[in-house]
Amino acid sequence: MERGGGGGDEMMMTSGATGRIVPVFRSVLSRRALLRVAVALHSLFLWLLLLARGLRRHRAGTGADASASEAGAGAGTWSARRWRLRLQAAEEEDVRRRRALAEEVPMEEDRGTRWATFLVTGARRNALFCRLWAPAVDEMRGILVIIHGLNEHSGRYVHFAEQLTACGFGVYAMDWIGHGGSDGLHGYVPSLDYVIEDIEVLVDRILMENPGVPCFLLGHSTGGAVVLKRNGAKTLAK
Repeated sequence: MERGGGGGDEMMMTSGATGRIVPVFRSVLSRRALLRVAVALHSLFLWLLLLARGLRRHRAGTGADASASEAGAGAGTWSARRWRLRLQAAEEEDVRRRRALAEEVPMEEDRGTRWATFLVTGARRNALFCRLWAPAVDEMRGILVIIHGLNEHSGRYVHFAEQLTACGFGVYAMDWIGHGGSDGLHGYVPSLDYVIEDIEVLVDRILMENPGVPCFLLGHSTGGAVVLKRNGAKTLAK
């Protein structure tokens, strides 16, 4: 490009890119553009700050929820434990009441009969309420163990036992688990096998205390099914 001026000719070389770039930098570095950048950075900073605070609150809330859950679980465990203790106390009170009633059952109508009540520790460390009738003078010709039926108790067999003792037989009777004066939830028997196992404990004691005396089992109603099941198991075991 030639340009005239002064006393002579002067040539100036300019770049086409320079003419385009310089205005761009000028527009970028203008006060208005810098203000926009500052506002954008400030907004980004505030957004990051809010995000960080939200994360902290979330973590704190999660920890509080976990603590609350643990506290709730602990409270639930304690409530369940208290409920079990209450049920256990109620069951024990019911057993004491039933045992007191069992002791009040008249055992003697004939002076020729001696009698007794006693407790036997069952197969599951449970107390079993038992009765004994025996001839007052003569030796026993044999022993009959009475197994009562469901929702019954050994005190219902007093008259029958005295008839047997008059014939020279001794009579034992045991209250099932949960029946009469025995331990357990009133009227509840988890399995007839429990009754069979308790019978074995009583029979072993009877045989040990009366060596050489014949011993028989008599089951009434469901007690008959228990005796049959017990004897069937003994036969299969042989």
